[in-house]
Amino acid sequence: MKRDDIYVNRELRWLSFNERVLQAAENTRNPLMERLKFIGIFSSNLDEFYSVRVGSLNRMIKDPEQHPAPSGIKPKHLIKDILQRVTDMAARVDTAFSAIIRELRRNSVFFVDEDSITPLQMQYVNQYFVSKVRSRLFPIMLEKDRPFPYMKHVTIYLTVSMYNEKDPENHRFALIELPTDVLPRYIRIPSRNQKKYFIILDDIIRLCLKEIFHMFNYDTFKAYTIKITRDGEYDLAEEVTKSLYEKLSTSLKQRKMGDPVRVVYDRRMPKQLFSYIMKHADLQACNNIIAGGKYHNARDVINFPKINKKELYFSEQPPIPNHRISLNRSLIEQIEERDHLLALPYQRYHYIIDLLREAALDPDVSSIKMTLYRVAEDSSVVNALRNAARNGKKVTVFIELQARFDEKNNMYWTDKLSQERNITLISGVEGFKVHSKLCIITRKKKKEKEKRRIALVGTGNFNESTASIYTDHILMTSHPGITDEVNRVFKLLNSSFYEAKFKHLIVSPLYTRKKIIKHIKEEIRQVNEGGSGEIIIKLNNLVDEKMIKWLLRAADAGVSIKLLIRGIFSMKTLSSKGKERENIIARAMIDRYLEHTRIIKFQNGGEPVFYIGSADWMVRNLDNRIEVMAPIYDADLKNELDQYLEYHLRDTYSSFSLNTNTFNVPLQRGTPDETRAQRDLYLLYKTWGEEHRDESSQAEPSQAEPSQAETAQAEPSQAEPSQAETAQQEQSMNKLSGGS
Repeated sequence: MKRDDIYVNRELRWLSFNERVLQAAENTRNPLMERLKFIGIFSSNLDEFYSVRVGSLNRMIKDPEQHPAPSGIKPKHLIKDILQRVTDMAARVDTAFSAIIRELRRNSVFFVDEDSITPLQMQYVNQYFVSKVRSRLFPIMLEKDRPFPYMKHVTIYLTVSMYNEKDPENHRFALIELPTDVLPRYIRIPSRNQKKYFIILDDIIRLCLKEIFHMFNYDTFKAYTIKITRDGEYDLAEEVTKSLYEKLSTSLKQRKMGDPVRVVYDRRMPKQLFSYIMKHADLQACNNIIAGGKYHNARDVINFPKINKKELYFSEQPPIPNHRISLNRSLIEQIEERDHLLALPYQRYHYIIDLLREAALDPDVSSIKMTLYRVAEDSSVVNALRNAARNGKKVTVFIELQARFDEKNNMYWTDKLSQERNITLISGVEGFKVHSKLCIITRKKKKEKEKRRIALVGTGNFNESTASIYTDHILMTSHPGITDEVNRVFKLLNSSFYEAKFKHLIVSPLYTRKKIIKHIKEEIRQVNEGGSGEIIIKLNNLVDEKMIKWLLRAADAGVSIKLLIRGIFSMKTLSSKGKERENIIARAMIDRYLEHTRIIKFQNGGEPVFYIGSADWMVRNLDNRIEVMAPIYDADLKNELDQYLEYHLRDTYSSFSLNTNTFNVPLQRGTPDETRAQRDLYLLYKTWGEEHRDESSQAEPSQAEPSQAETAQAEPSQAEPSQAETAQQEQSMNKLSGGS
């Protein structure tokens, strides 16, 4: 198979992923404020794409010896293709945004600016400026004999031109950084007649420019936005005497000073002002200079103030109890009795916190080990581990310091944990990121000779903030084979020279590629011997060329291949004759939650094999990271995953075709009874939870679980995400499109 016949460049397919986010914003069946949020996610994604992926291409152009281009990649041509596609999508974003604003007006939600503000509203704006804004502004006058100020990564600046109307050539320029790190971008102003009015921070500053620059004798002040996206990679120092922590501390400072990879600006900016900035800010060598509208950083709409109109948002889906777990019973003992599977965010995440809390107090628990990749800012998980250590448990933690854009937060928690007694921080295997999501709790009762273990293997981070907006699964098991091998992974992390062998777990970089190919070959064998074969794969990204080739071979042999890929999909599904392969169905879903769970199913001659875990099918996940996929052995849990996958395969409401001939075409039928996986799965888990509650109340009245109304009252932050949780969405799609 020739590469060009089966493979599409990952950068271009990443843009295709972000186009699906844009299509969700364009989809008029989505509530208005959710469409606005999708525009924010699209914008945030694009910022990170330029910072990481385009930044990498720029380094290939700038220093090809140090950063050689991979085979088949022509960085200059690729950047040109990227610019064309981004320009086309930017026009669509403008159109979608305008349409949403018009619809919001019909819902009595209005935006005002310097041209439409009323005198009464202006009084409020002046007061707000004096009390909140003015002290946060530090304008810089731009002078040719002074160095041009450094412009930060993805920060909005207003470039100001001031002059007298009668003498426009006698002008001065200034630069103002928008203080969006301390002030909201969108501000509610006095409303009337049940109408709601908002103004953007940029326009408050524009309206007050004369006051800001009152010391200059000018009568005209104009301001135009500009934003720089910088290379987000960093080079770790090579000094062997420095720890990874020290290297990262230095390198993160380097990241802030990265080369510019994109410049976006207000197309109304006068040529003289634009030329001045491009020259003196040393931006002329940038390959991506994009003229845009009046406003930039649409990512900020993710934190738009809440409007008290339910119809403008997705209907509430408060997390529900797991239907196999009973209240007022030891979670550890329930896991020892049978395996459990948490389906997030449909079910409550607090089971994880409760389990850690119970382990911290249980006198029979001797140790807890856990891997952490992206940690919540105010992490209940980490605090539970600290509490366990203070209760005398031996706690071992691996925190991945190199989790991109979460390095600073992870370094903070590393500092905190290093100050605790009974907590051992392990450094992992040199040169390999640890992306696996693992926890193991060891327990031994006094009368027993052998230790007991329970283990958690997840598809997503142990992060209670993202648990309300990402779909993930967490296996909770006491299976001796799995728990023993999870313990071996921790030994591997603690000793690079530990020769670990695995029978149950699939572990990267040791066995994942070999084990998956072995399963694919078995499906091909079943078909060749007259039987049937089927592979269902749900991942964030399918990019690895070797794995793509094996899937295509299986499809050509007659194996049914069903692919649910949320993010980057680099496979061409055409046959050698240019026709669509009959045995491949490829789809993607964009809906209210970020699809993140990773599930693999092999038909295996009628005895299905299921795996869940952390690994996508990319070179980095298969060969360059510590990843873990765990088998599902419990028959009921297999049936549950079967239904989960079936709901996704039936979805048309929020799904897109990824087959080559219909790529990114929405599958919507537009009928009232249209299948929608994320809604229908919630209803399914809710039904199971209610049935379990009824059974529990009959058998054990004191253990009845709370009603949905009680649940909603007890956990308002889960029924409706807090501002902190909502802010997590600013990084959701982009981080996880690359795997996290």
